Amino acid sequence: MKKLLLLLLISNFAFSQNAIDVRLVDENVGRPIYVWDENYIHSTNTSNDDGLNAILTAYGFLSYEDNNFHPYPPFMSKTKQLRGNISQGLLDALNAYSSVIAFARFTDNYEYTDATMIKLLNVNTGIPIGTSNNIVVTNDAGLNAIFENFHVFFYAKAYPSAPVGNPLLNYYNAVCDCDKNLLNTALLNYPAVVQAVESVQGGVMLSNSQFEKPKAVISPNPFSSNFNIETEQTIANYSIIDITGKTIVSTSSKAALDNQSSQLSTGMYILNLDFDNGQKANYKLVKK
Repeated sequence: MKKLLLLLLISNFAFSQNAIDVRLVDENVGRPIYVWDENYIHSTNTSNDDGLNAILTAYGFLSYEDNNFHPYPPFMSKTKQLRGNISQGLLDALNAYSSVIAFARFTDNYEYTDATMIKLLNVNTGIPIGTSNNIVVTNDAGLNAIFENFHVFFYAKAYPSAPVGNPLLNYYNAVCDCDKNLLNTALLNYPAVVQAVESVQGGVMLSNSQFEKPKAVISPNPFSSNFNIETEQTIANYSIIDITGKTIVSTSSKAALDNQSSQLSTGMYILNLDFDNGQKANYKLVKK
C-alpha cells in the first residue's frame, strides 16, 4: 500500500472549532503520548507529565496533539493544541503551570497565536537586513518600529524557493513574543509597506504509518547539515520537495543527498524515499 502524506490543514472555510494553542517550555516535557494499537497509531490525549495530565483530567475530555509546521524551526516540536472542553479556567490553569507551559492562548483549529504571514506591497521594501537585541531589523524604519513594539524575533520568506518575479516572494512569516492579533492590527495600519496579513496554520502530519509502522527513522530532525536514515529496506532513490511542491533534490546516492541537503536553506521540506521493492515513504524534514 502506498504511503500517503496527509497534512490535516484546516482551511478558512472549514468548520471552526475552539481550541487552545500551547507551547511547551521543553519539547520533551509535556509532549503528547501516542500508542500503537493493532497497527494503528493514535493519541491517548495524555502527556508524559503528571502535572499536565492532572489539569487535562480536571477539565474533562480534551484532544491533546502535536501541532506541526510552526514557521520557526525551534518551536516545531514544542507547539501543541488542545480541543474539546475548552474554558477560561483551563486556559488559566495551563498558564499557571509555567514550569511546563510557556504559554497557552485561545485559537481556532490549528492556527498559531504567535505567528503571522505578511504580504509586502513591494518585494524590495521591508526585507530583513539583520537583528538588534534579538529583534528583526528590515530596510524600512516604519516596519522596524512595529517589530520593536511587538518583539518580532523571526522573519523569513514564506516561499523561499519561488522563482524570481513570482508574487509569492512578497510573503514573509513573522514570529513574535506577542499575541499576533495585536501585531496584525499594527501591520494593517501600515499600508505603505504591508499589503495584507494572513493566519499561519499547522496541522497533524499523518501517513499510512497510521496503518503500518514507519519504514524509516530520520534523525536528527530538525537537522543542521546532514541527517541519518535508519531502515531495514534498500532505498533506490531519495528526493526532497520544498513547500511550493518543487523537487529540488533527486538522487540514488546517499552521499549526494548529504551534499545537497547541507546546502538547503532553513525551512520545511518533504523527504520522499523510493524503496527497491516498489514501496514509497514520505517524511517531514526540517532544516534549521
